[in-house]
Amino acid sequence: MNTVLYEVKNSVAVITLNRPEKYNAVNDSLTESLTLYLSKAKEGQEVRAIVITGSGKGFCAGADMSYFGINETPEKRRDYIINTYQPLINMLKKLNKPIIGAINGSAAGVGASLALACDFRVMGPKSSIYFAFINIGLGPDGGGSWLLSRLVGYSKALEIAISGEKVFGEECHNLGLTNKLVKDEEVLTRAIEWAEKLSKKPTLTIGITKEDMIFSESNSLHDTIAFEAEQQVIAFKTEDHKEGVSAFIGKRTPNFKGK
Repeated sequence: MNTVLYEVKNSVAVITLNRPEKYNAVNDSLTESLTLYLSKAKEGQEVRAIVITGSGKGFCAGADMSYFGINETPEKRRDYIINTYQPLINMLKKLNKPIIGAINGSAAGVGASLALACDFRVMGPKSSIYFAFINIGLGPDGGGSWLLSRLVGYSKALEIAISGEKVFGEECHNLGLTNKLVKDEEVLTRAIEWAEKLSKKPTLTIGITKEDMIFSESNSLHDTIAFEAEQQVIAFKTEDHKEGVSAFIGKRTPNFKGK
């Protein structure tokens, strides 16, 4: 069975983690395939938005503990996190197209990190973000501490991380961990509908805006303004900018091409 599925329709790439018998737990095959398909979506001109979801009853159960043998040394496990999770999470954050996580069921452990690394999340009441690391005597990995604390602040992030309890959809929505709360059975459908709307926007400048936001998180207002100005030089040269100005002057709806 393919551990990740990939389909493009209406300019939206749907990437599905596909180990339902393991609640889509992470192993080498899954991370390698996910990286491959994210690269394919990034480079594909026909793709203008991305949805990531899980097959079966859950989004991702985290690391497959039966796969990452307990006989591995702590140092080898550390190296795996750095060499595998770090580039994957960085790719999600830096990919120049909008990414929506359709969080069906639980996103646990590094699965929570994957979910929080998406630009947006759609969840149902039974969906959950689950920092389960503490329950097996571990701290967060896959950038989970960085991602969570920037969404909810230090104190709440620490509370969630050391509680070892699931944060379900409604609370996630109240905390700002998810953008949309919908019926459980509509999570994927609504995520795709949202992605289709985003696919009609100027894709290149969505990527630029993502870069602006990430830069601003660790830089001063002064430096961010300068960074934005340089980014605008790129935006000014796009076909979509010219189309946007023309449509504004002509009082019509712009027809963006993602170029």
